[in-house]
Amino acid sequence: MPQTASHIFPTSTYFIQDKCTVRIGDEEYETSLSYNIYVETNGDRDEDFDVIINRTNFKVDQQKIETKFLEIANQYMEALFPLKCKIINHRLKVVNMNEIRINIKHEDQKLSDIYSGEGLDHIRSNFFSATENDEKLSEFIKQLYFMKVLNLGMQKFEKKEDYFLQWNILPINISEWKGSIQYTESENQLIFEPKIDNAQDIMDELILYVYQNDVDVDFNEENLPLYADFKHRISYTGKTGRMENAETEVCIDIENKFYYQQKLTLQIK
Repeated sequence: MPQTASHIFPTSTYFIQDKCTVRIGDEEYETSLSYNIYVETNGDRDEDFDVIINRTNFKVDQQKIETKFLEIANQYMEALFPLKCKIINHRLKVVNMNEIRINIKHEDQKLSDIYSGEGLDHIRSNFFSATENDEKLSEFIKQLYFMKVLNLGMQKFEKKEDYFLQWNILPINISEWKGSIQYTESENQLIFEPKIDNAQDIMDELILYVYQNDVDVDFNEENLPLYADFKHRISYTGKTGRMENAETEVCIDIENKFYYQQKLTLQIK
């Protein structure tokens, strides 16, 4: 029996929490974000997409956004939604790029009418640099953390023995991980604990970031160890791809130089 979009991705609402600690030298930053993701299976066969994804109730430290800087950044992000996606080879492919472009243009005009100054210019410049063409926009959306979790959720059906994953390590760059997917049918649970596949690239990017931003960290040691750990677990509600909960933990530690710890949780509502 062929798998349908409603079987792989039944209409569901998920609550997501994303807590992250980053330390570079003596400077440490903590963020705590939360939001809802609504994944709706498309029932209209005339529409050329399988699911539509919306994000709501975005909060920082369990509070609604109160600062102008974060509000502007969030408004640009809101312009990405809704995401209309096809399921191709158990991956979500965004197919409404033109619609998203129009949303971004409208939002940019609205923000420019309300705000001005260096804050807007900085956010606007970074956002448009990351999304300036369809290839970059597609990659930007692909790297969103909740998209990673949704794509991993479909591995219940594909069961790839060797799965390759990218994970954005802010403010450094993309980390790459490779490992096998373990799905246990009796427990209806998926576990993914890959090994990092580009440790030297991460080290090089960190050194570049430190020098470009004049951070007080030295790299005089010849053999500096890098510790990296990635753990991902999903529990499902039944025979479909509806996730009951998921937990992702990522840690990269370069002793006394850099520390990154992120815990992302997804819970069905």
